Amino acid sequence: MTRIRSRRRSEAQLIADLDDILRPSRRIGVLGAAWRWRYELGLAAGVTLALATLLRVRGTEWTVIAMSALAGALAPPWPPWATAAAWRVITPHRLRSGCAQARIQSRRGRLPLVLRTTSTPFGERVRLWCPAGTSAEDLRSARPLLRAACWAADVRITRDERYAHIVTVDVIRHRLLRAAQQAPTGPVPAPAAP
Repeated sequence: MTRIRSRRRSEAQLIADLDDILRPSRRIGVLGAAWRWRYELGLAAGVTLALATLLRVRGTEWTVIAMSALAGALAPPWPPWATAAAWRVITPHRLRSGCAQARIQSRRGRLPLVLRTTSTPFGERVRLWCPAGTSAEDLRSARPLLRAACWAADVRITRDERYAHIVTVDVIRHRLLRAAQQAPTGPVPAPAAP
């Protein structure tokens, strides 16, 4: 029984490797890479500009003091708004990586495009534009891989009611609706008199 499973796994890996050789994934262009990494590039440019300005105006001593203060301010524990902002930047990268590893792409190698990422009480909500050749069903079939790629407790995938190529991926990190929180908050009605 073990040999059969091992052989099937080897055959599946061989088919996947052949698929990579015969149909390599599409490489991203410079503009696409700049768009995907826009937040990180903006942060790096802003920090570099601020440090260069501070170095020029105040000198080395004040620059070192400012960098030390900034490092102390950015040390954990972070406020919830900063954590949510970080997850809004991290989640699209992890979701694209999960789509690439799960081979959720068109025949030309195009991955789903991230339209928007918003913070929600349970985690993040990501809106995707699926290119021709991909669908919400492809994403649903790869839920375990996407869940692991996004470092999430669960991933919920829903197709837009109006447009089939627009898909919403809910990355669930927090289970807020516990039994204690679901209890009614108003006064408990008295039992009816017999």
